[in-house]
Amino acid sequence: MGSDTRPVRLGPSSLDLLPASVRRPNYDRTRLKPGILHLGVGAFHRCHQAEYTDDALEAAFGPWGIVGVNLRAPDLDPTLGAQGGLYCRELRDRGQTDRRLIGAMVDTISVPGRDQALHDATLKRALDTAGSAAIGVVTLTVTEKGYCHIPATGELDLDHPDIRHDIANPQAPVSVPGFVLRLLALRLDAGTPLPALISCDNVPDNGSTLRRSVLGLAARIDLALHDRVAGEAHFVNTMVDRIVPATRAEDIAAFASQTGVEDLGLVVGEPFRMWVLEDRFDRPLPAWDRAGALFVRDVAPYEILKMRVVNGIQSNLCQLGVLSGLEFMSDVMAEEGFAEFAERTITREVVPNLPPVAGVDVAAYVAETIRRLRNPALKHRTQQISTDGSQKIKQRLLEPLRAGLRAGTPCDGLLLGIAGWMQYASGRDSGGQRIEVNDPFAERTRAIGTASGGDAATLVDGMLEIDGIFGFDLRADAAIRARLADNVAKLQKEPALLVIRDFLASERG
Repeated sequence: MGSDTRPVRLGPSSLDLLPASVRRPNYDRTRLKPGILHLGVGAFHRCHQAEYTDDALEAAFGPWGIVGVNLRAPDLDPTLGAQGGLYCRELRDRGQTDRRLIGAMVDTISVPGRDQALHDATLKRALDTAGSAAIGVVTLTVTEKGYCHIPATGELDLDHPDIRHDIANPQAPVSVPGFVLRLLALRLDAGTPLPALISCDNVPDNGSTLRRSVLGLAARIDLALHDRVAGEAHFVNTMVDRIVPATRAEDIAAFASQTGVEDLGLVVGEPFRMWVLEDRFDRPLPAWDRAGALFVRDVAPYEILKMRVVNGIQSNLCQLGVLSGLEFMSDVMAEEGFAEFAERTITREVVPNLPPVAGVDVAAYVAETIRRLRNPALKHRTQQISTDGSQKIKQRLLEPLRAGLRAGTPCDGLLLGIAGWMQYASGRDSGGQRIEVNDPFAERTRAIGTASGGDAATLVDGMLEIDGIFGFDLRADAAIRARLADNVAKLQKEPALLVIRDFLASERG
């Protein structure tokens, strides 16, 4: 392609221009009809559940086209909408790249409009689609904060502004629980069978958490509706696993340069993937099992394994990486000390307290996780992983800490990671320079950092007072407070990388 030639945009009319090396769907996409509505069309969904659905359609074709709905930014119209729902996914592992065209998404709807009339029209379209009997499955990847719950308890946050809005305006919801409740109300009123509600977010008991949020909202709006939803709706717990960084402009440019086709829906991920679903369905589903998904009676052991090992390492290190000035997780894992710290913490402090997981060699799983996180081809920003950390820290670090305290096993590495989150959330690095904090609690945590005046103990006490994150037990433990304060004091004096190396040296004796 000449330097002055613009690449053609990906879409139904330009598929013949894609290189033969890009794998196409092995089914007739023109026959595909909507059957799945997905809330939260981000990179993870496009690289995980949508790919599984493409595989399922190849194994057993059926009416399982995906309608992607975004209740929040980004606007899908100029990207996936302009491409007819088509996009490519690119898997990277060191020097290897695998490209594939995903065809399962047949329509997109973006609710946030430029004006109220457009917003109302797109919301109606989304709810009309969700209310259709053709939609047999509703899946979600809306991030932890999309559930509008209190992280420490898992209950609906009745003070959340979106929830207050939806209580007052149930027919025009702005929250995810409000949208789900409204689609269920529409289908119950019409006598239409309810869809399977499948959460695919990294939230503890994700389906149960969605159920609590939806029922908590229903209880404030219509008790009769609450009782019907409680008795008739199926909220499914799942575990999902694949590392999918946010797509960068450089990724899109490289794809266009190498293929001659511009794909603004491009998504980049790793080869590894896993999906475990609770086996409690009473209606047809895509053949996800034939695509490698596991249907099990109890998802919890798989979820705990993934959250405390893969996500646990990420959350234990990402803020320490930010404090060390390291941009990508692979950079963190490449630095002397960090990978050793990660493996040591998981092996000594987390694995001994994991429940048994059928069919999984935990030691091999840990080793594979370390390898995955070291993959230099994945540009997974430490700032991206740190985003909304207050919503993640309970299941990834605090629950493993509590399990260790109950069992009497070591917890020094976990405490260092938690201290890293506290220092990061204060909005200052070890040199006192401001750092970006993207978190629902950011205003409060930065204020705590400012009020502490650089005193580590005061900072720790202030953070532990946020019961929506930490609950009440840890601040009552003087020894834990002191150990956290000692770690924060170290992180305030020197870069986290040096603190990690000192920590490992002391552990070796």
